[in-house]
Amino acid sequence: QKNRDGTGNLVTGLKQCNEQLQKHALAQDINEDTILYSEVAFHTLIALHCAASNQPFNIVNDKYYQLQVNMLCPGTKLPSDRTVQQDTLRLFQKISLHVKEYFLVGTFIIEFIYFYI
Repeated sequence: QKNRDGTGNLVTGLKQCNEQLQKHALAQDINEDTILYSEVAFHTLIALHCAASNQPFNIVNDKYYQLQVNMLCPGTKLPSDRTVQQDTLRLFQKISLHVKEYFLVGTFIIEFIYFYI
């Protein structure tokens, strides 16, 4: 299927992929803790895993980690350790803004209460 942008095959492939994901999701026991696969979600989970579990970014180079990922989802491409490092930094930068806002509001409330009580 062609269109003026030349993206017809891409659109067709995306539709087929979405259909497969929906069939796969329906075949499994899906609950609120289930995260359907996407490259962005996968990269985010790896970055969170490294940060929260004190794992090195190069865990993606580990032979057994690669085998584990391939066993769970054959053909999944792992990001490079450099990409994991960059993803973790971006997450930190985004999350730190929310933490800063949280403490600024909290500090304001504490100062307000202390001043007026």
